[in-house]
Amino acid sequence: MKKIFFALAFMALASCSPSGENKSNVAADDTTAAAVDTTSGSDTTADVVAESPVDSTNNQTTDPIAMIRKKVEHINTVQLEKKHLEFMCDEKMMVDRYFENGQIAKISVDFGTIGDVYAKEDYYYDNGKLIFKYEFVEGGPACEGCIKKNEYRSYIQNDKVIRYLKDKKTEKCRTCEFSATVKEYKLLKAAHDDEIKKTLCR
Repeated sequence: MKKIFFALAFMALASCSPSGENKSNVAADDTTAAAVDTTSGSDTTADVVAESPVDSTNNQTTDPIAMIRKKVEHINTVQLEKKHLEFMCDEKMMVDRYFENGQIAKISVDFGTIGDVYAKEDYYYDNGKLIFKYEFVEGGPACEGCIKKNEYRSYIQNDKVIRYLKDKKTEKCRTCEFSATVKEYKLLKAAHDDEIKKTLCR
């Protein structure tokens, strides 16, 4: 009788497999992969990040381009206080200033349409420093049956352009350095609406 009992117990143990444990591990791995695989969507200001060097000591990226993109994405997705201004220069212009914790994080300037050209620019800041500039231009010298559009992206570190893209292709920067006297910083420091108008209406 004891022999039969031990034989049945052995068969029961042999029939148990660790497949359930493996399944839970796979599910956990799948969840991790899904969490890591984030999609940037059709962002008009930053192109897709392929890979970025990572500092293994604190698991943070050491690539300044990726850091700028991360800050730009944050500014574009977080709820910010907005102040809107409209005024006339040669054409009607619109300026939107976005504030986070009392500091300007982004300024959008809609220059309107002058002649056959429409232009809009976005400036992004981090602790009072310009980090990213996006320019959109539509129109220009007419081409038959088409509307010409161009996008320009400047990644900026310590007031110098470290990467410049035209329509997501790397090119030589047009403005490669930003001093305290450029409009991007004048707009940032403008205390009154009149100072904004004076900066943009030239």
